[in-house]
Amino acid sequence: MIKVHNADQINEFELIIVLDELKRKRCEYATVMPGNECVWVSSGSSNCPINEYYIFKGGRLVDVQID
Repeated sequence: MIKVHNADQINEFELIIVLDELKRKRCEYATVMPGNECVWVSSGSSNCPINEYYIFKGGRLVDVQID
């Protein structure tokens, strides 16, 4: 299940792009949240979480940083 927290603080088109990317990667469990000028996705197990930061400029996805 993919959970979205504070969806009202995320640009709806950016959220659609992020959710499409997660679907494309077949990610079934993740948390999506507004980040610091990005859309933050946390997935993976609690022992080894994966944090992804989807960065947008002018409505386009320009970078994904993985932590």
